[in-house]
Amino acid sequence: MSLDEFTAWENEQDQRHEFVDGEITLMTGGSQAHALIAANLISLLRPLLRGTPCRPVGSDLRVLIPASGNSRYPDVTVDCGPFRGESHVASEPAVIFEILSKSTATFDITDKVWDYASVASVRQYVCLYQDRVRVLVWSRDAEGKLALTHRIVEKSEALQISVTNEPISVSDIYEGTGL
Repeated sequence: MSLDEFTAWENEQDQRHEFVDGEITLMTGGSQAHALIAANLISLLRPLLRGTPCRPVGSDLRVLIPASGNSRYPDVTVDCGPFRGESHVASEPAVIFEILSKSTATFDITDKVWDYASVASVRQYVCLYQDRVRVLVWSRDAEGKLALTHRIVEKSEALQISVTNEPISVSDIYEGTGL
């Protein structure tokens, strides 16, 4: 099945699926910590992006990876392209956030980095652990490659993303999780 065939098929499905290396995988739900971190992140990003062409969206919006033919559903995406109300695909994903679990962490910080790095519009890829305060940030370097640029391990620190000049409090991202 090609990426185009998968996309057409999935648009007719009741549930979400990722398409990775030719394999279709049903997306499953996350933990309460996962859901809360994603909700906190979206609620923090929305006012920071108001008045810009960028908007934060949750895991319902697909990011297509043309280089590998994969289709992924990041936990949170900052989409800075044209708004197309009927589309299920991010038009210009600029910042991708994944919230890691013990079962997905290795995959998220290896294979997904390569996929997201191949999407020209992606400026940053941010991984947030849900079982401890730890944020990993990959940013485009001078050569245009995604490189690990920041490792945050303290709630007192702030996360700086490329689409806003305002830092995001790590404490606010993890609010309510007990961490």
